[in-house]
Amino acid sequence: MRNLTVTLAGLAIAGTLAFSGAPVSAADPRCEAMPQQIRSALPGADKSVAQNAARRLRLGEALCRANNERAAAKEFQVALKLLGAGGSTSLAGK
Repeated sequence: MRNLTVTLAGLAIAGTLAFSGAPVSAADPRCEAMPQQIRSALPGADKSVAQNAARRLRLGEALCRANNERAAAKEFQVALKLLGAGGSTSLAGK
């Protein structure tokens, strides 16, 4: 009976912590800052490059919504390189 009580208390604490924390993607700068950099660089690019970068942007945003920030950062980096604005490498490795 004591083991059951300890187990239930542990589960209650774990559940409370899981539901009270902020979503990971909301705090991740890769899913906030990098898309803004891409959007600001899109108007100055050639049409075909801009289309490819926009496709990478949409894919990266979908990956952010799926909580896969690392893969999203890779897509954002490719888009930035295509646009010639690949200066945000410090955010990609986090």
